[in-house]
Amino acid sequence: MAEEGEVAFTARYKGWMVIKKMSVDEKTTPQEVSAILASVEATMSRKSYEFSGINLSQIDSLADQLIKGKRKSYVALSEALSALKPGELKGELLKSCPTEKHLAIAENYLLKTMLDKMGFKTNLDGETLQQAYPEVKISKPRGNFGKKKN
Repeated sequence: MAEEGEVAFTARYKGWMVIKKMSVDEKTTPQEVSAILASVEATMSRKSYEFSGINLSQIDSLADQLIKGKRKSYVALSEALSALKPGELKGELLKSCPTEKHLAIAENYLLKTMLDKMGFKTNLDGETLQQAYPEVKISKPRGNFGKKKN
């Protein structure tokens, strides 16, 4: 008989706190564990960019500008990525960085944001898991997630 346990992630930093837990027993499926791990990863990814010091809203605006009017396709992605010359892109990204050492983080965030906004998934998420495993109940994460508050 398998041992009972849990998958747990707890983080606390200054005013931010997150707790993700899931009880695990012999009936727990790998897909259910995958869902909680995907939720933990999404939370960590989002906050890691926020805590990195780069200006996310500036990079979001740049991503919007580069992909404006483009649909999900590799050709459109290629066009969006080549819309700015490398020197121009570096200059735009440096505006969102506290130091030049942050450029790699800004580049990473820009690419991830462009892919996500165009409809390419850069992280395993609940929606993708729900499509693959409709029998698994995957709870929606709580929070704002970039939507405007009323």
